[in-house]
Amino acid sequence: MVHLLSFVFDAITYLLRLYSILLFAAAILRLARADESSIIGRMVFPLTDPPANALRRRFPKLVVYSSGAYIDFSPLVLIISVELIIMLIGHLRAFLAA
Repeated sequence: MVHLLSFVFDAITYLLRLYSILLFAAAILRLARADESSIIGRMVFPLTDPPANALRRRFPKLVVYSSGAYIDFSPLVLIISVELIIMLIGHLRAFLAA
C-alpha cells in the first residue's frame, strides 16, 4: 500500500513539475510576443491559459498596464501555487511514510 501511495505522489509531483515548466514557457512566449497559432503556441497556450484566465478574472490587478504594454503576473502566481502544492505533497508523503 505504501509503495502504491508513493507511486501516486511521485506521478502527481512529476505532472505538476511538467505543468510548472509549461507555465514558465508560456510566460516567456508571451513576453516574446510569440504567435499563438505557431506549433509551440498551439501546444502550450491551451494548457496554460484556462487557469491564467480564471486568475485574471478573479484578480484583475495582476495585469499592470504601462505605456501601452502590460505585465501579466498570473503565470508567476500560478507557478508559485504549483510549487507550493508540490511542497505540500512532499510533506504529506513524508508524514504518511513515518
